[in-house]
Amino acid sequence: PRFDAGPVAQRFGVLPHAGVASFDLATAGSSQESSRDVSAGRAALLSLLLPGLGEQRLGHTLRAKVFYGLEGIAWLSCGSFLWMGYSREESYHDYAVAFAGVQGTDHSDDFYEAIGKYLASDGPGGYYETIRRDARDYYYPDVAAMEAYYRANAMSQDGSWSWESLEVFRNYASLRSGSRTAYRVALYSAVFAAALRVVSAADAVRLTRMDDRSRENNPAVSIGLERMPRGVAVYLQRSF
Repeated sequence: PRFDAGPVAQRFGVLPHAGVASFDLATAGSSQESSRDVSAGRAALLSLLLPGLGEQRLGHTLRAKVFYGLEGIAWLSCGSFLWMGYSREESYHDYAVAFAGVQGTDHSDDFYEAIGKYLASDGPGGYYETIRRDARDYYYPDVAAMEAYYRANAMSQDGSWSWESLEVFRNYASLRSGSRTAYRVALYSAVFAAALRVVSAADAVRLTRMDDRSRENNPAVSIGLERMPRGVAVYLQRSF
């Protein structure tokens, strides 16, 4: 349909200098979206860097906030449990010095694992007695092999201990178990944060393809002005 706006255009002096002028309604209505238009690959890359960033650039603000929230929770959990694990690790190191007579707090993890399994380093049922028995069970009558096994598994000179009571021995085991559990949860949180990036990237690619299909299915509508001998014709144009 055409509407002859010649008299009106002449009255207000809006006769165009060019022959035809048009105004795309679809483009005008989606100017904000077009400024955020990114390719699927770029959206995925943004979400890999920061979950939700690709969704935000595509204009899906609510989805982006959900991913931002999950990302924050993941790293907050990771940091908190790392600190908890470290704090409990320091606690059971000091606890061993105070209640088992351990010299220093800079021993290997194998040492701290061993003192959590044996009440004492020497004596019946102690760690070294168990090592000697295992050496006999594995290598008897090869004396050289038994000695080599014992030297490989024996602690250093300052690696002796003796827990004051069964109660403190159990408390130590609880502290060590809590530290290892906290470190494990921190690792799970970091893995979750990494997986969240993959999920967000896949979601950003899916949203990009959905937006592309939506634009293809929506026909463009525009209003045009065409100069006529007696004025200006206004028309509405729709593509199919």
